[in-house]
Amino acid sequence: MKVLLVDNLVLPEEGSLALLDVHPHLGLLALAAVAEAHGHAVQIYDPKRLIRGGRLPYNATLYERAARDLLAMQPRVVGFTTLGCSFLFALNVAAELKRHQPDLPILLGGPHATMLDRQILERFPQFDAIVRHEADEIFPAVLDNVERRRFDGIPGITWRDSKRTGLRSTDGKPKVADLDTLPIASYDYYPVADLGLELLRIEAGRGCPFACTFCSTAGFFQRSFRLKSAPRLLKELDLLHERYGVSDFKLDHDMFTVNRRKVLEFCEAVAGRGYRWRASARVDCVDTELLEKMAESGCVSLYFGIETGSARMQKICEKRLDLDLVAPILGVAERLGIATTASFITGYPEEREQDQDDTLDMLGRCFGPTCLPQLHMLAPEPGTPIFDQLGAEIAYDGYGGPYNAELVGPDDERLVREHRDIFQTYYYYPAEMPRARYIFAVEAVDMLRRLGPVVLAYVLRAYEGRLSNLVRELRRFGDTHAPGRPPDPELVQAYVATTFGPQHHVTSLFRYALRSSDAAPAATEPAVADPALPYQLSSRVRVLSEVHDCGLLIERIKQHPAGAALLKNSETGELGAYVVEPGGDRAASYWIEPGVQAIADLFDEPHTFCEVADMLRDSIGAEIEPDVFEGLVRAGLLVATGPEAIRA
Repeated sequence: MKVLLVDNLVLPEEGSLALLDVHPHLGLLALAAVAEAHGHAVQIYDPKRLIRGGRLPYNATLYERAARDLLAMQPRVVGFTTLGCSFLFALNVAAELKRHQPDLPILLGGPHATMLDRQILERFPQFDAIVRHEADEIFPAVLDNVERRRFDGIPGITWRDSKRTGLRSTDGKPKVADLDTLPIASYDYYPVADLGLELLRIEAGRGCPFACTFCSTAGFFQRSFRLKSAPRLLKELDLLHERYGVSDFKLDHDMFTVNRRKVLEFCEAVAGRGYRWRASARVDCVDTELLEKMAESGCVSLYFGIETGSARMQKICEKRLDLDLVAPILGVAERLGIATTASFITGYPEEREQDQDDTLDMLGRCFGPTCLPQLHMLAPEPGTPIFDQLGAEIAYDGYGGPYNAELVGPDDERLVREHRDIFQTYYYYPAEMPRARYIFAVEAVDMLRRLGPVVLAYVLRAYEGRLSNLVRELRRFGDTHAPGRPPDPELVQAYVATTFGPQHHVTSLFRYALRSSDAAPAATEPAVADPALPYQLSSRVRVLSEVHDCGLLIERIKQHPAGAALLKNSETGELGAYVVEPGGDRAASYWIEPGVQAIADLFDEPHTFCEVADMLRDSIGAEIEPDVFEGLVRAGLLVATGPEAIRA
């Protein structure tokens, strides 16, 4: 039987479709492996890759075009996996499939479907059956019976009866007790060589033994913590390295370090192979000795879910971390060269201003050379204790999390509004503070993260070292000068210029850092200097006038004692101009002389070399040498424009 599995459509946190995550879906790879082991032919369809590559438009035609793609593959059965934030895609594409081919069996699985199986099948006839919890071991039996719609005896299935008049369901919560028994998945279902990935993910284990009130992981995996054995993990790493030449890996598991003995066994097994690996952990499930062993064996990055910097909220959300462990553990990781992410959440129903301030302040203290903290908005999720308690109170304001699929279809907003118990991630829990306070904090942290750890830590010296003070003052400025406006780069720069002065070095640092972190357009223009062609400033660069030499400033800040006052004017240098080529961590920038800036300013509109030479001679009596012009073109500052350039 030909089986077609459809990947999620989860948007990137950064917002740009060019940054869609096209890593192979590990759950679908596992299902494909067991299906093929039982004689089925499997294909995996990833809409993210097609959207990112421009072949699948992300607009009102999305669902129809995706359905046509799927039908062209002539499947005998289609299986969707879904999260709450991606359910619109699965729902609409499945409806299009049924419209064109009513008898095509359509299955649904994943955490969202597991928690809402009956609600989904009762309201949306495009789905024939839902496979709940972990489908690996029951999937072959499901496929063997899907055309007859006879799932009696298979645990964990909810389906429509043969007459499509009612629902039936079998008991049971399928769970794979020993993950080592699963067949090793092949990544060839995805065009790995063409994806441009810097690392590959492997499934290291499943389940979480903790009981955070906001998290659905424990419910889906039934709080059953499992970790693959060291020999099995090593075998998978070796196979991926041999097949794809990859040496960088992400070990996917929400809580990799819960079982200390197994982690030490893995460290001993993988040491010396030259692999670089990443994982997730809790700060109370690692210590100095374990981190040292992990670093020695190739661990280069750890993700820590801190969730809140408030001791009161730690108890309420039942994360129950000892917050005194955060700074020491991050410090040990930094000493060992392990990069870290410290993740926080705001928007808890019980969260007060002091709680959010505590979170912001701890988040601010986490910033460092190897730690990049982040702040997320709490999203309602089915299957969580907090949703069981407060799900009936959720409200909608159109502000969704960054991962939610956009409302591109004509009926998308209606679906979200009419089925709030199914589209919870588009909603929010009413809380102690006004909703705008939580939104502003999330957006402000997203902006301020772009400053980088050196600049942000330096700026916080002016705010008693407290990020909450900076966010509060930024919010007050916004309320006065631009009510309702999010803390975008323009608002942040206006606040800094008003607070410190337009020619203050802190203002220069903000302008420089925010420009450097812009998304960079692709470099498509040839770097050919032809004096006969019109040239213009490249869209890939930004010229910042009246700023300090920020590269020099950052080096001086690094040498300045921590906790000291801001640099004195005598230490900051003269104002000048910077050319910045955006690109986040890979941004390029260079300081330009006043004469070069004058030349660059003349190329703000398309001009030939001779035209600029005449204008420069007439305005300030200066000459421009051909080699200066050629250097600006080679550096990417100037690009040819107009039809002559296109023909060239």
